[in-house]
Amino acid sequence: MKIRTDFVTNSSSSSFGIIHIKSKALGEFLEKYRNADIPWTTDFIIDNDMIHIEDMDDIFVPRNPTCVEEVLSALLDMLAGVNLEDVESPEFPVDYDYSEEQVKMLLEANKRVKELTDSIKTVDWHTGIAEWGMDEEEEAESGSDAIFRYDREKKISEYEMF
Repeated sequence: MKIRTDFVTNSSSSSFGIIHIKSKALGEFLEKYRNADIPWTTDFIIDNDMIHIEDMDDIFVPRNPTCVEEVLSALLDMLAGVNLEDVESPEFPVDYDYSEEQVKMLLEANKRVKELTDSIKTVDWHTGIAEWGMDEEEEAESGSDAIFRYDREKKISEYEMF
């Protein structure tokens, strides 16, 4: 029988993402590739010019945007497991493990970066790790939540991590 003698905790965690983006062009772009051979990591809803992602069950968010110029890249990385910066590599797409449809989507996104970014009117991006079993001090020190808010009309662009 094995007896554990090191640190044992009763805490557990689950990552979450609640993201709302107002952008007609970006919504149409995602809708175009929705049924393509792309391993989407979570579901997204497109309602008129709003994109909604609400995943409370272990969504992996590789990076969070800190400004509106990073939203497209962070969104594609999270939803489709693709890195927009890979397109700039001389080895792209040969040395990358992307499906033909992922490559097509990346090439189009790269070509339309400015247009898609400029079409973003608002962003409410909240991701993090929900911890259970931690006291308030431990939770405050974990720094596991990130929030990015953007509103083009109100000239708001805020990023915080706590």
